[in-house]
Amino acid sequence: MATGPSYIRKGIASQEEPSSVTNYAAVQEFGSRYAIRFSVPPLYCSTENPIKVFLYVDGEYDYSYTDINPTKLGETRTCFWSKSRDKIYYFKFDPTIWSEEKYGINNSSNQKTYPFGGPGAVSAYFYRAERVPWNVSPPPDYSVEPAIIPENNDTRSIKLSTQYDVQRVSNPSITRFDTYLQEKGYPIAVLHLHYRAAAWLRARGHDVPFPHSPNRFTTITNDTNFASTSQHNDVKQEMIEIKEEPDDEVEILSVRRRSRNERIREVIVISSDDDDEKPQVKKIRNNNYTSY
Repeated sequence: MATGPSYIRKGIASQEEPSSVTNYAAVQEFGSRYAIRFSVPPLYCSTENPIKVFLYVDGEYDYSYTDINPTKLGETRTCFWSKSRDKIYYFKFDPTIWSEEKYGINNSSNQKTYPFGGPGAVSAYFYRAERVPWNVSPPPDYSVEPAIIPENNDTRSIKLSTQYDVQRVSNPSITRFDTYLQEKGYPIAVLHLHYRAAAWLRARGHDVPFPHSPNRFTTITNDTNFASTSQHNDVKQEMIEIKEEPDDEVEILSVRRRSRNERIREVIVISSDDDDEKPQVKKIRNNNYTSY
C-alpha cells in the first residue's frame, strides 16, 4: 500500500482507530472510465452538522468538496474539474507513468510526498463541518495532471493508475457561493480503496474471477460504516500483461488459519459487458480474504 490504513474516530478530537480491513479493487481491463460512489448513513449527519468530504485519486484532488446532509447522503464522482471550470477530467484506468520513463531519472531525494491518499488508491476523507459565510480568497490555483509515480519497493505493484479523458466545456458557468463548509477538527473517518490489476492479484493467490465470469460487479463495506464502491463501464476486451520485476516479492497464499494480527484483504472486481443489465453478486470467502 502507498497509504496508511483506513480509520475512524469516535469524536473529532479522539484517537484514530485503524481498520483491520484492507480494501482492494481488481481491475480486469484498462482504457475505460470509472466512477466512485461514497455515502454517509443518515444518523451521522444533520442539517446543522453536515459532513464535508474530500475525494483524492492517486493523492491528487481538484480542491472541491462534497456537502453531505440529510437531503443528500451520497454522491457519485466521475471526474475532476479545472479551476476555471472550462475542462472536465474523467477518471480512467491506464498504465502507470513512471518518473524514470517521464524524466529519465529516479532520484529518491526528489520523490513527491502524499500528505493525503497516495498512488494506486481512491481515498475519501470525512469531516464534521459547520456552515460559515463564504470568505475563501483567493481561489485555489491548481492544475489536474496524472500522477507521475517513482518506482520503488512501495509502488512497484501499481502497474496501472488513473489518467484522464479531458473534455472542454464551451460555456463554463460561474457559480456564486454564500456559505462555505468549514471542517471541525481532524477527519472522523478516512477510507482508502486500493486498485490493482486483476492479473497481479491472481499471481498472489487471490481467486479473482476472469472477465467471462458473471461475478463482475461487486460492492464492499468495511468496518467504518462508510461505503465506497467503484464501477467500470464500457470495458474494452483488452488483456493486461503483468511482468514481475526481479525485486518483486510474490507470495502465493495457502489455505491456513488467519492469525489475530494478520490484516484481512478484500478484493472487488471491476468489469462489465454491454449486455449485462443486472449483474449478479456472489460472495466468496476463504481463510485468506473475503471478496464480495
